[in-house]
Amino acid sequence: MKDFLHKLDLTGRWIENVLLFSLLGGMIVLAGGQILLRNVFDSGMAWADPVLRILVLWVGLLGAVAASRQNNHITIDILNRMLPVAWRRWSDVVVALFTSAVCALLAWHTFRFVQDEYQYSDFEIAGIPVWLWQSIMPVSFALIAWRYLVRSAQLVAGTATVSATGETGLAATADVKEEDRA
Repeated sequence: MKDFLHKLDLTGRWIENVLLFSLLGGMIVLAGGQILLRNVFDSGMAWADPVLRILVLWVGLLGAVAASRQNNHITIDILNRMLPVAWRRWSDVVVALFTSAVCALLAWHTFRFVQDEYQYSDFEIAGIPVWLWQSIMPVSFALIAWRYLVRSAQLVAGTATVSATGETGLAATADVKEEDRA
């Protein structure tokens, strides 16, 4: 079971990386093509600018999902740095649960937003309904919420470690240094 979960995690990471790489590459090619068309041929693709704006949203949110896999989100850990080592794990549990709750709330409300777009909007970008473009919002926030819920459970179970600076990492991950394990 543990091996299956590890393979599932690796597959998810691979999919995230491929999506990020593909979307970022597509953005670069599309923006470069648009610049070339405008400056050299005095033309352009009418749909390219709205698609680029949507792709920025997708890359940003998928980047946030990717950052959450190693707990690389933006934090203010002043309290955690001042806490005794024994309390840091519980502080990290509270922070992970809070992060999970906020992201779950965002997932719910962005889901409702996308649902409204589905029901009431007839707007399309490049022939694709806008709700489909926006569907990355609830999906990404739900994934981040899930990751931090799992992280909090791992912290409680002792399978995630707390480093000297209060940053957490998964014990099964190669990015965690031996001296960070305590």
